[in-house]
Parts: sequence; structure tokens; C-alpha cells
Amino acid sequence: MAMMQHSSSTRFEANAGIAIGPILFIIAILAILAAAIAAGSGSFTSGTSSESNRTKASALIQIGENLKVGMDRMLMENGIAYGGYTINASNTIANNDLFSPTGGGITSPSDALSNTPGTDHWLYPTGAVPGIGTNNAEQLAILKVAAGVCDELNNKANGLTSTPGGVDVGDFATTGNDIDISKMNAWPLTGKTIGCVNNTNGTTNGYYFYQVLYAQ
Repeated sequence: MAMMQHSSSTRFEANAGIAIGPILFIIAILAILAAAIAAGSGSFTSGTSSESNRTKASALIQIGENLKVGMDRMLMENGIAYGGYTINASNTIANNDLFSPTGGGITSPSDALSNTPGTDHWLYPTGAVPGIGTNNAEQLAILKVAAGVCDELNNKANGLTSTPGGVDVGDFATTGNDIDISKMNAWPLTGKTIGCVNNTNGTTNGYYFYQVLYAQ
């Protein structure tokens, strides 16, 4: 009589393989956390950049006001007429030097807040800003800055949500002559003694903070 053969294959427990479920769940949670952290990191970077722009804008406004105080002091206390002064970091002795203790009584500002420190320096051109004084030229202090800083400057100083569109308002690096009046007529911030413009001029293009130091 033939004997019945029993299968030698191993029978798995009913709960075998169930552990993979929790593992996949944990992996999914980790993926969600990683995505959230990445998004949060980007938001933090953006927030830090915006705060930096606001801080730089506030500092530049203070520097502009300080330059204006120095100019006023030199003109009113020393009786220096328009154009009779010197604005140069190397001139610090005479009573008609803006950066002299006996002149404007202030120190030359650093270019640390410029778009490219060490490359972009303070400029002091003259030009007739529309809506300020007569049609004669004003004395300006100008520094190239980043676009984000420019927007914050106009927001803080003039209540604008953004910087006006780019326009050629002349060569800010010009010396010895006023900026071309035909260029100055296109100045986008009429009547504003402080602010920031987007200059598309071929020589000095970019975003520039400006402060009117002397209006005629």
C-alpha cells in the first residue's frame, strides 16, 4: 500500500511581511518633512534677503541726511556759496571741504552699502532735478545699489511700492559739468530730494541711491 508523501515546503506565519507597512509610512513622513524643511529654508533665505535690503535702505537714508547736514553747516556757518566747496575724501582741511572738521564737519561715507563694495564708489555730480528749486543744477550725492535696496529706499523715502522703470538720466560719473539737462528732464522722481532711480545710461547704468545736498 503506497504511503502518502507530505510536502516539505515551509509554511510562513500569517503576519509575515506586515512590518513593511510601518517602514513605508515612516519613509513617506520623512519625505514630507524633508520637503517642508526645504521650503522653509527657501522662505528663510528670502526673508533674510528682504530684511537685509530694508536695513541697507535705512542706513543709506541716514547717510544721505548726514551728508545734507554737513553741506548745510558748511554753507550757512562758513558762508560758502554753491560750487565754492570741495567734495573729496582726500580734502579734509579747509573750511570749504565737506569732509573737513572746519568745513562740513562729517566724514566721507563708506561704499560698504554699494552694489559692489570696493568697485562702486560715491559720486557727487550736479544736475537739475525736476520739481526742485529753479532750473539751475542741484548738488547730488549718488551711490550704486542693488535693485532690492533701491525698491526699499523708494518705499521708505517716498512711499512707492517699487522703483520707477529704467530711463537714461545721464552720466553720473561726469565731472566739471552738469548732467545734460535733456537727460535730467526724464528724471522719474520729480520733486523728490531723496530716493533711488534706475539709470539706463550707457556709462553709469543700474540702480542709484541719490540725495540732493544743495538745491538752487
